[in-house]
Amino acid sequence: MGPSNLLSAVNRGLCLAFLLSKAVASVVPRAAYPGHDPVLVIDTFKRADRNDLGFWHGGGENMPLQWGDGYVEFSPTNADQNFHTQLTSSCIDLTPYKDMYLHIVSEGASHFTISLTQNNPQCDSYRNPYPETWDDVEAMRYMRGNDIYIPLSHFNIDHTHALSVSFKGFYMPEKLKLSKVEITATKPDKFRIPKKLPTGKLFLRCKRPNSFAFGIDDGSPELGREIMNILADEGINATFFTVGNGMAAANTAWSDLYRDMARRGHQIALHTWSHPRMEGLKTTEEIDQEILRNLQVMKEKLRLKSRYFRPPYGVVGARTRQRLAALIQDPYIINWSVDIQDWLWAGTPTPEKQLEAFQRDVDKGGDLVVMHFFSRDTVMYTKQVIDIARKTGKRIMRVDQCMEDPEAPPLD
Repeated sequence: MGPSNLLSAVNRGLCLAFLLSKAVASVVPRAAYPGHDPVLVIDTFKRADRNDLGFWHGGGENMPLQWGDGYVEFSPTNADQNFHTQLTSSCIDLTPYKDMYLHIVSEGASHFTISLTQNNPQCDSYRNPYPETWDDVEAMRYMRGNDIYIPLSHFNIDHTHALSVSFKGFYMPEKLKLSKVEITATKPDKFRIPKKLPTGKLFLRCKRPNSFAFGIDDGSPELGREIMNILADEGINATFFTVGNGMAAANTAWSDLYRDMARRGHQIALHTWSHPRMEGLKTTEEIDQEILRNLQVMKEKLRLKSRYFRPPYGVVGARTRQRLAALIQDPYIINWSVDIQDWLWAGTPTPEKQLEAFQRDVDKGGDLVVMHFFSRDTVMYTKQVIDIARKTGKRIMRVDQCMEDPEAPPLD
């Protein structure tokens, strides 16, 4: 959509909002602070198929939705579920709005995350990762009554590549009704904006040009040794994300396994204490314990520390990111752009679909892997997926090396 069409879409949304204002007021809450003119109306939820800008909006992970005249209501059942409203289908430059506010009119839930997502450098939905990254804020910190005002500067992303506004990280059994998402130049004078809390950096791809990294999560110690031997035969190093409680239990082989991995040059990193969906935990104390106990057992059993963290199931929101930043200096949160889908295909009659999934994501440009060693079906394909990665011409290395971390071991 070109600039003139985009302007037309905005004007059309404003006209609809004016004509339907009285009808909408009967089913959705009025803003507590009326009279602040929008600069860019993003969504007034008049249609289920697209927002006021003419772009897609909708739920993910089977989010239960109810559409009304000028509102949408969510009834989330877990922290995986989300809702996105797109600013564009490619990239939009929000730097002209950098000193303005994201304004949301809502009713109901306050325990959730609001995100601003950033697209990949190609601004291409067919390239991995899509989106490339995002930053999160905790809704209740910016909420006064039915209104939320968030300075766009509080989202630490590349604003020249903005993509969408998202709602996620629901951790209480609350319904949320949204009636407006917009950008405004001003806020009410009495509306106090909280300090921006630091959030850990989130990565789904490598920073180093022409690099490729295997991030390998939990499994069984026996299969972990097989993976380690395959990597040795192939002459490459990887990053292993540890679940702490396995190392803490008596008479397990986990500590020996990770010590041997570290001796062979692999990176050992964090994957929580007990592998919960972190953003689904009810209290920040529970989140803290998952991080701190993982750190402590790595220190006690392995004499290692790490600032690299992979959230179980890839589920991450504002609270988890804020607590990581409070407890670890400059944490790196590592998700992925290549998913072998062992969670879906290992142990089924068609385990070879893991190769198809891996190849598909690599063909889209992905370079940061998630895989596990809980099934022999995955282990037996390890050499083949390494070969797929090599055929890209990229150099395979640890995650900290692909992030160009100055503390990482130098490349040979």
